[in-house]
Parts: sequence; C-alpha cells; structure tokens
Amino acid sequence: MADSVQLAPKPRFARALRVARYCLGGVVLGVCVVALIETVVLEPFHVPTGSMAPALRGHHRVGLCPCCGAEVVVGRAAADSKGTGQARFYRKAFCQNCGHFPIPLDGPEIAGDRIIVHRTAHLFRTPSRWEIVVFRLLGVFYIKRILGLPGEEILIHDGDVYVDGELLRKPWDEAKRMALPIYDQLQARPERWDVLTGPDSRVIDLDGTASPTTATYRNEIAATKKCEPIRDEYAYNGSLHADSECVHDFLIATEVEAVAGAGSVSLRLCDGGDWIEVTLPLGEARAIEAFAWPVHEPERIRKIADGEHVWALQPGQRCRVELAFVDRRVTLAVDDAVCCSVDLPARKERDGVSEPFQVHADGVRVRLHRFRLSRDVHYGQQGINGVRGKAVRLGPDQYFVLGDNSPNSEDSRFWTDQGRVEAASIVGSALIARGAAPQRSGVRWLP
Repeated sequence: MADSVQLAPKPRFARALRVARYCLGGVVLGVCVVALIETVVLEPFHVPTGSMAPALRGHHRVGLCPCCGAEVVVGRAAADSKGTGQARFYRKAFCQNCGHFPIPLDGPEIAGDRIIVHRTAHLFRTPSRWEIVVFRLLGVFYIKRILGLPGEEILIHDGDVYVDGELLRKPWDEAKRMALPIYDQLQARPERWDVLTGPDSRVIDLDGTASPTTATYRNEIAATKKCEPIRDEYAYNGSLHADSECVHDFLIATEVEAVAGAGSVSLRLCDGGDWIEVTLPLGEARAIEAFAWPVHEPERIRKIADGEHVWALQPGQRCRVELAFVDRRVTLAVDDAVCCSVDLPARKERDGVSEPFQVHADGVRVRLHRFRLSRDVHYGQQGINGVRGKAVRLGPDQYFVLGDNSPNSEDSRFWTDQGRVEAASIVGSALIARGAAPQRSGVRWLP
C-alpha cells in the first residue's frame, strides 16, 4: 500500500506577503495609469493673468464695495509684479455694480484658477468655434477662445466679429455663458431708475392699471452722478482704460410677477441702433409679440415676431424671463424655454447707450424681482490684425483666437503672421476647474 502524501500548510506570513504583493502591484499600476493620463490625456495648468476674465481669473484680490456691498474681484496690477497689494497700485479699482471707487482690497492675494487641458480632445474632431483652448506660440503657452475657423476671413468692428463679411451671432447658451454682469438689483445700493418704483429697492414695482407707466434703467455713475454710456470696462482690471469703447449688446434676467389687472408688460432693450420690445400678456391670454424701431425714428416701429403659443401670466403668478439683444439677435426665454428668436440686420454704426433697458406696464400692476443686467463681450480695436478694416484670411489649418477680457488680452489681434494660430500648435481643449490653483511643481503657467 502506497504511502499517502499531504501538503504542508503554508505559513500565514506567506499568504500575507502575497496579498501585500497584489496590493503593491495595484498601487503601482494605478500610479502609472494616473501618470499616463496626466502626460498623454489630461494636463493641469495655472492661470496667473486675467485675459480670459471673468471666465478664468488670474492672481486676484476680493473686496466689498462700501457703497452697495457688491463683491469686487480685481486682478493683480501689472505694476504690482510681486503681488504686494499696496494701495497705490489699486487706487483706481472700482465697483462694476455702482461705479464707486476706490475699493478696499485688504485681504490676501488669491492664486489664479486652475484648468485641466484635454490633450486628446481633437483627435477625432476639429476645434470648434467658441471653444476655449490652450496652444503654444513662440515657446509660450496661451489660453484663448476660438472665434475664427480655417478658411474664413475675420474682421472685428464695433465690438462684434464678422466672418466672411457676415455678422457672427452667438447661440443662446453661449451668449448666456459669456455675459458680463453690470448691475444686480439684489444689492442694497442707490437706485438707477428714473422713477421711484416702491419702498423696496430690490423690487421694481410698476402700477399701470390707471394709465401706462414706464421705468427706465439709467447708467448713473455714483462718483460723478452723471448718466454715461456703458463702456467695455472690467472691474477686474482695476481701473478705466484710455481707449475704452462703448458697448451695445445687453441681456436681462428677472422674475416677472403679475399683481393685478389685465393687459401687458413690455420689456425693451437698446443697442444704440434700435430699440427692441417683447410684450408679455398678463391676465388675458394671447400670443407674445416682438417689435423693433430705430433709436432716432420711433415712428418706424415694426413687428418682428409672433409667439407660437397663446399664453398669459395670471395675477399672483410669477415667471422667470430672460431677454437678450446680442449680435443683433433678439432672444426671449420664459422659464428657461426659448419662445422667440429673431435676427435683425447688422448695423455698422451705433450710438453709445446710457439707458439700455425699459419696462412698460399697460393696464396691469407688475413687479420685477431679482433683476440683473449684463452685457456681451466687446472685442476692441486694439492691435493690428482684424481691426480697423484690416481683415485676416485664415489658411486651411489656421484659427483666430481672442481673449474674453478684450482690453487686457494679448491675442490674435497683436501677433505676427496676422495672428493666425496653426492647428498643430493647439495643445488641447480647456476644462475649467474654478478655484485657486495648488502650488504644485511641474504644473505650467499660462499668460
């Protein structure tokens, strides 16, 4: 009879060693995968300057306006190279909401935002218009927004971009994303309305039940008490710039409350060339209508659009309304649903706008809550490319890029070769990760 053989049991420490070996292998593999993703797919960058503000902030300080209480974000001044924050560098810092200056900036400096660049984003598609990209030019990394695509002719005029002679118009979602705040009614600040609209300065209260009533927003500067045209100024830049230009494209967002009566409330925006008006029915259901007329010829009023659905806001009800007159495109959204969109012909010359908005109540009492006024990005005539009538023709693999903070952006308007950016120089698409960038070695900085 053969002797039976039994395997001796393995020591416990051998099993523990095997588990530890598997765990260590998993950790090493994970580190390798992360390193591969960071070097091949995703790469972190820091943003020290504000050429893309307010979408991306560079090194900055935050202060509160002593007049209206609004938060004011101011980028590091060019003269303050070490970021000391001395008052002499920021004595012209102003509040975008009410115009008050100077703004106290006593707090510590906050590091610039961080972004993640998707390096493989364009392997299976070409870069798209309005996309924010990182690219390399003359050995330096930049971050800008793509405006011109291959083969197009680009010209900047009166703050707008023209492509092959046609006005470039933003999609609605893009117009909202790029909007720059001017005024927020929620801030406890002096009135900017030409009529007293109630005891609560945060609510615009119009009673047009007895006779039609209109309230006009006026761009009155707190320091001078003058009503002045709105210009392409950024509180982020810490001061006014000498060659600022008048802006023309505006957006409003508010909550409309029907209080009493049956009639309509009309919301109007002006771009210096035309007034546009949308009429919302209150109490009596009917179609939403849109009208337009030249600033200097109000008798030439014309209907430009009818709503598709019969609708009315009843007393006691409230709805959220957004209205934009951007790139000569009129867009109305009610409760986040676009119900009117119509394009007006381009205008090459427009007046400065000091009174961009009106609300008119006819037969009803209405309240506007949470009113906010914003403006579109205005691309200035600084530089030598695509400005002052000098159009730029792009090649088959070339792009034209611009910064959102146009008065303080070195972009395609200034560079050699007419500012053309080669497709091969684009590193990838920027994924914004707002917040102070960690001080980490090996992470690159963007101008």
